[in-house]
Amino acid sequence: MFFANDPSAYRTRLIVHTLIPTFVLPVLVTTLFLQRVYPDVALLFLLIAQLFSIPAWGAITVRYGQYQQRKLADSLNAQIIPRVRGRWPGNLDIMLNMIKAAKERYLHDPYEDLFEEYKSNTLNLGFLWGDFIITKDEEVVKYVLTTGHDHFGHGSRVKEILARFLGDGIFNSDREIWKFHRSMTRPFFLKERISDFENFEHHTSRTLSVLRALGPIPIDVQDLFGRFTIDAASSFLFGSSLETLSMPLPKAGEAKMGPKGSSASGEFGDFAQAFEEAQQVVTLRARSGNLWPAIEFFGDRLSPSIKAMDSFLGPMVENTLKENRMAAARGVKKSTDETNLLEYMAANTDDPKIIRDELLNILLAGRDTTAALITFTVYALALHPHVLERAREEIVSKCPPGTVPSFDDLKTFKYLRAVLNEVLRLYPPVPIILRASTSGATAIPRTTTADGTLRKPYFIPSKANVAFSSFLLHRRKDRWGQDAEEFDPDRWLDSRVEHMVKNPFIFVPFNAGPRICIGQQFALNEASFFLVRLLQEYDSFELTPEYQPEGSQPPAGWYRGRGRAAVEKVWFASAMTLFAKGGLWLRFGKATI
Repeated sequence: MFFANDPSAYRTRLIVHTLIPTFVLPVLVTTLFLQRVYPDVALLFLLIAQLFSIPAWGAITVRYGQYQQRKLADSLNAQIIPRVRGRWPGNLDIMLNMIKAAKERYLHDPYEDLFEEYKSNTLNLGFLWGDFIITKDEEVVKYVLTTGHDHFGHGSRVKEILARFLGDGIFNSDREIWKFHRSMTRPFFLKERISDFENFEHHTSRTLSVLRALGPIPIDVQDLFGRFTIDAASSFLFGSSLETLSMPLPKAGEAKMGPKGSSASGEFGDFAQAFEEAQQVVTLRARSGNLWPAIEFFGDRLSPSIKAMDSFLGPMVENTLKENRMAAARGVKKSTDETNLLEYMAANTDDPKIIRDELLNILLAGRDTTAALITFTVYALALHPHVLERAREEIVSKCPPGTVPSFDDLKTFKYLRAVLNEVLRLYPPVPIILRASTSGATAIPRTTTADGTLRKPYFIPSKANVAFSSFLLHRRKDRWGQDAEEFDPDRWLDSRVEHMVKNPFIFVPFNAGPRICIGQQFALNEASFFLVRLLQEYDSFELTPEYQPEGSQPPAGWYRGRGRAAVEKVWFASAMTLFAKGGLWLRFGKATI
């Protein structure tokens, strides 16, 4: 298929950069040394020496590397980030525990356990003797995303993990390639484009029609809102809707577990399943560290998903390229204002892979992140009826049922925006973001402590992987108050908001700095518009856990857990974006006024 990258590249990297230096080189050096010094060395002794040479070489290289790091850190007047110490070599036990915990525990709880144990908000997990830094420290986040942005990028490891899925698109590129994609997409997110609500109204009306037809029958809104956002995004960016709202929906009482939510049938179901399975595969790769190529050595687990997605998107790309060639032959050239993103890209490149990569990148953002925001807003309103009542009162007082909100109308809904901000705080659509130090070692400046003690900068080694959990950062009690785990939209309306304004990097749902989400305002407009129209018609949301697919209910142990784990009614999980396992099934109550 013309879209596919070389599927064997990661195997080559595993052999050349991992297996040979770790296993072959020490055995080879030991063998040559012993045979040179002791030509008649006994075979048994040689085999034992070869066996012990592997861990000995590993220990020597790790110790030497740590010594070099300490020396370099001292030269920068920086301190080494606390390193987690597991029971097994390379902290393999901690890595396996993380993978297991993702299937059993509340999201990011294992990270929180380690933060508490080591009494630090930044740690080096040291997976397989490498540098894998996890943080919920806003000063680290600020440096990585803004002031020290030039020192960080996606890095070769993340790019390799995502290459066959997202290619060289905007979410998997750095430097000049990233700038190229950013410049290509920026014109389509200008205010003039994202404030035209005709597209939102068309697809919102179709979504509401689906709900009216169902009446009191429960529906998986995670699936429904995913269809709404992908149809709206495809119309906005590609000129024509994928029409997924016309395709079969999961049925209450019959739905099975899908890769992320409940499974759906039909052409869209096949694409959505492939899209979500690809996200699950790359997430498992990220959690497996440098081991993932070994796990997939005999088969690339992305291949079936890539084939399905290319079959769905391929004709769209080919047709657009064909139409562009025909238009060029007739001497027809549209201005940027007259084109959609797909046409604009086809006019600037005839490489179908570049276009395919960007399509998947934009669909990931346009569908999954905005759908997550709407889904978990509805979830929060179902858990907090008084918030739903207050939000609806604000909406119907300014925009009564039957009227379509304008761009200016949305700016007047202060409480609705506070609700959205609180959802983004507790349930950020992208709960963890990965970066890598790409330009040598650096030091992250830190402020003084509350008692005035000057804190040394944190030392970041070259090629270190850095991940920050917005999911945990947004719930820090020392930043948000003792009620940080509580859903309280008023924190965005009263004096408490002043603390956030003074410390903007404690709230980063859309990333920050040069790589801040280019579609941030589009997503907020879309979610706000949709919720206004939804609350005009419905005044109650009832969770229906009895319709959740088998295996998607939160584990019993959660109710004895810390924080919000004890009160959640759905099983939160993450595969690039936040989702509810088995979907979010609920029943809508039709408003009488």
